[in-house]
Amino acid sequence: MNIQDVTDSSFMDVIETAERPVLVDVWAPWCGPCKMVGPAIKRLLAKQPERFQIAMANMETCEGTAAQYEIKTTPTLLLFIKGKEVARRSGALMESQISQWLDQHIDGASDE
Repeated sequence: MNIQDVTDSSFMDVIETAERPVLVDVWAPWCGPCKMVGPAIKRLLAKQPERFQIAMANMETCEGTAAQYEIKTTPTLLLFIKGKEVARRSGALMESQISQWLDQHIDGASDE
């Protein structure tokens, strides 16, 4: 699967060199809802591995990235296409909600 743990130093490289849309999961080890969202996005990736890739950003170790993108809540999902942020969602989401959100932003956008 296309899942990478990112750090402040690797974040931009992963985003800018990705051949597919990148779904960034900004999470924290103490965050209860993160324990639901992380597995949900991994299940979605398993169903459609060619559609997108995942970057996991631990907010505690990616403080610079979290500050740069003004992330105040976990979990926060950021969607990057061709190196640009195109969408974000914060809070607990079910797998179906994440899938619908991805459908809205990936379909068509990656063809531009």
